[in-house]
Amino acid sequence: MSSDTILGILFNAVLVGVVFMQWVAYFSNKFDDPWPLQLLVYWTMTLDIAHSAISWEYLWMYTVEHFGDTAALSASHWEYTSGPWFIVLTAVPIQIFLAWRIRKMLTGKPYHISNILFGFTVTLSVIQAIFGLYMSTSILTGAVKTTEDYKGFITITVVWEAFALATDTVIMVSSIATLLYRRTGFQHTDWLIFNLILVAVECAIPVTLFTVGHVTAVIVSPTTGIHQLFAWSQARLYSNTLFLNLNSRERLRKGNVVSTTSADPHAVNILTAMERGTMNRGTRGPEVHIDVTREEHYAMDEIHTKLSDSDVSPTPSLYLSFGLQRSLQRCQRGWSDGLVPPLSLSTRAIPYHMR
Repeated sequence: MSSDTILGILFNAVLVGVVFMQWVAYFSNKFDDPWPLQLLVYWTMTLDIAHSAISWEYLWMYTVEHFGDTAALSASHWEYTSGPWFIVLTAVPIQIFLAWRIRKMLTGKPYHISNILFGFTVTLSVIQAIFGLYMSTSILTGAVKTTEDYKGFITITVVWEAFALATDTVIMVSSIATLLYRRTGFQHTDWLIFNLILVAVECAIPVTLFTVGHVTAVIVSPTTGIHQLFAWSQARLYSNTLFLNLNSRERLRKGNVVSTTSADPHAVNILTAMERGTMNRGTRGPEVHIDVTREEHYAMDEIHTKLSDSDVSPTPSLYLSFGLQRSLQRCQRGWSDGLVPPLSLSTRAIPYHMR
């Protein structure tokens, strides 16, 4: 058993600990997620536990049961060759979920764009599943007896991981592009979008690096255990992607509360143009004090949850409190609804005092 295999299994154990903490955070937050998403959560957890248990059985077999047995070192074992099953069965549902979320974020845009992007992503994901399952099934059914026989599966491994890499790249790029398109110019809204982009990047980089490392190791040295350094952890990285996206809702919601209570009401100077226009006219109407409170609720609880609603669909509500109504009626140049800024995605209350 090579040191690369041991390091791969140990690193997988570390990732299991990280994912376990993600599980604890998810259930502690008590998200009211719909049953399809809960099913995905339990499905991912089941695969993680099963694959991790197999990895430790694999380590036990080499270090204890077959210690000193050189024939066991060069043999092909089901514990490792079943790995693509766990990788594919973990990755594909998560990729489809992320693609569906992007599709819902594009709701209201040209209908064909969101559907084409979703269909293209799902197609890539299904193709990688076909190649991954075919390769693993062929090896498990006796096509490979020793590590030397792995050379015959280099091409299919490269194709499988190439489609997996393409799927992950499309999801990351489309997520970032969609979120950037959602920017409104409001400080708090852009803060939310920026953090969502960070989540997308943080999830994509480790998966991409390990996929590239696995492909490179298979091409360079298919008969050694170098590729196992990356293969054992790939499924855990996909699991971490799912739970990091789900748990980020609570972090962003807490950030909403802090940022809302400490927000500067003059962060967006929306009255500058109106005041400048009033000065240019050289007129001054009756003095009227208007308190306008704009509240917009960003449905953070809906992100990554209800598949029937847009994940980033703002629910605006506008409350106007008018003082001195009789003076307002006498105002020659009253307040216009057109001065209200465009809807943002944030949970924010901005008071405006107008004269």
